[in-house]
Amino acid sequence: FKQFYAWAYDAPGFFPWNATQAAVQRVSTDYVEPFITYGFLANQRLEWGDILGVAVGVRSDFSSAFGSGNKAQTFPRGDAYINIGSFNFWRKGSISNVISDWKIRASYGEAGIQPGAFQRFATLSSSIIVPNNLFRYNITNPNPDLSVEVNKEKEIGTDIGYKLFKGKFLKNANFSISYWERSTDNAIYSVDAAPSSGVGGRLDNAFGLASQGVQASLNLSMLTTKNFSWDFTTNYSKGNSEISYVKGPPVILISSAGSVGITLTQGMRIGQIFGFKMMQALDEVNPQTGKPFLSTADQALHEVANGWVVNKTTKQAVALPGQYPLGDPNPKFNMSFINNFRIKDFVTINMQWDWIYGNKLYNQTKQWMYRDGIHSDYGRPITINGETRAFTAFYRSMYAGGAANGTKNYFMEDGSFWRLRNLSFSFNLLKIYRWKAVRQLELILSSRNAITFTKYSGMDPEVSSSTVNSAFDRGLDHNTVPNTRTFRAGLNIGF
Repeated sequence: FKQFYAWAYDAPGFFPWNATQAAVQRVSTDYVEPFITYGFLANQRLEWGDILGVAVGVRSDFSSAFGSGNKAQTFPRGDAYINIGSFNFWRKGSISNVISDWKIRASYGEAGIQPGAFQRFATLSSSIIVPNNLFRYNITNPNPDLSVEVNKEKEIGTDIGYKLFKGKFLKNANFSISYWERSTDNAIYSVDAAPSSGVGGRLDNAFGLASQGVQASLNLSMLTTKNFSWDFTTNYSKGNSEISYVKGPPVILISSAGSVGITLTQGMRIGQIFGFKMMQALDEVNPQTGKPFLSTADQALHEVANGWVVNKTTKQAVALPGQYPLGDPNPKFNMSFINNFRIKDFVTINMQWDWIYGNKLYNQTKQWMYRDGIHSDYGRPITINGETRAFTAFYRSMYAGGAANGTKNYFMEDGSFWRLRNLSFSFNLLKIYRWKAVRQLELILSSRNAITFTKYSGMDPEVSSSTVNSAFDRGLDHNTVPNTRTFRAGLNIGF
């Protein structure tokens, strides 16, 4: 791998010119990463018509990144299926009049992510302290014992086709369901190093991940006539991912946006957000002591207002000591509902609703507006100790409680939503008037994200300011640009 960047300025007064003719020239990056890898891949598939099939394979790789003394890494894979609906006894039996097809399938595979070219070896970087050059160790230390990160996945599922009724309504249906498990061992990550080491972090096979879930889909031919058809599809998915083990103490992370705390702790869900708990009951127990945080005498000085414990005198909310898991940004399930309608080959209507349920979303946009005193809540009255006013102290304490800018359960919200994802109408105008020179004339009206039902107080529950495609950093709304609501009109003409 090679990377080279150069730039120049103070160009000459003539044209054309190149960088060598500029008055000032600089090379900003000149990087070469030597890397050698080799191995073999073998796959074999055996099939008996469309009745059954088996495939096996193996891949073995060796890499210069593995370091001295390391052996080749080998990863097997395989899949198999049996189509029971293709056997003669099934096709000729009466059961085929109800269940037309039945297929059972399973698969297993492994893959690896190797360390970077120099993640096992000590490397030096150059710097300049005028007028001298120097070499220094990098902030993250390499690890000569770093192993390959290994991912494993297995899945089993079935596909079933049904013949329902002989009339025009619900003629047939197709159902598919899959159960899957995935695991990651020896995940490569930079963990905190001891201060005495003089470096910020050290690469290690820090933790393992485990996931399992279910995916299902149902397709129905709802109604079919000469002039009208209606097809319906629903998809369902549910998954659970957690940290299976952590090598050493929990791994502390900070979101790429804002200051939301994330901790990788064994047994916890992936993406679990940690922070301070603002009290919601006078007799709430301090998890660190197992006893009520407020004594009986102190409870008399406080009350619950708007669902939160506040001091009657200062009007400030109360935070429990320590930090705790506040919410899971992963939904309990996802569903989509898709309808397709056709009317006399003239109108085609497509509609998709999405339902995301059970996830938590941290509204840091709201938190930082509390910090600056510009959120509309500051003008909302609240009754404390018999007095109803818009108490600035109450809203300010929600930002400052526990620690200023710290993550709080007050700003953790339900991110569930229903959304009309797509809606489109297509009109075949040639059914109204035919032109000899035109073979296609289609008017299309469509919208995306037209309607959303949610309890989330932010601009959009389907946003994230976190690291893109991160397994851990998710469920944070930090001044995020919401999904756009679009409406379009188009005309397709074919000659």
